[in-house]
Amino acid sequence: MTLPSLAEYNAPGWLILLAEAWSVHERWMRRDPGLYGKLLRDRLVAGGLLSAGDYLAAQKMRRRLIAATEAATAGFDLLLTASAQGEAPRIDAVPKWAFLEKPTFTMPFNVTGWPAITLCTGFGEGGLPVAMQLVAKPFAEPLLFGAAAAYEAAHGWRSKRPALVA
Repeated sequence: MTLPSLAEYNAPGWLILLAEAWSVHERWMRRDPGLYGKLLRDRLVAGGLLSAGDYLAAQKMRRRLIAATEAATAGFDLLLTASAQGEAPRIDAVPKWAFLEKPTFTMPFNVTGWPAITLCTGFGEGGLPVAMQLVAKPFAEPLLFGAAAAYEAAHGWRSKRPALVA
């Protein structure tokens, strides 16, 4: 099984996400941008700079990625992948444009629309979660939720929380 690269999913995925987010929030952003935090506000404005041609090209790529993902996963019911490249970062340590710096492991399934769930698999050296994602094919949510519930029942991570930092 060989899936397209993360970069192939991330480019159209972020373009679609930014364009659609701007579409949803444009009215409020124009009326009162101060209602939004700086990080989100700047990301939303980036979506307003995209053209309809950009959006349509990303949707065309999305269709190709869906077909490639379906072909690569024929014969599999569930996929197990990392959710991120490592331990979750502190929220105040996430750069505004971090999503452009390295691929997002969850993006392939955002782009394809496949159901996925992230599950804690422990805690890193900084005390923040490390996670995996389980992924099912479209309309296989009962299988996905059943597998996730079985994992959580077998491991105690769900009841643990990272320490709060002042």
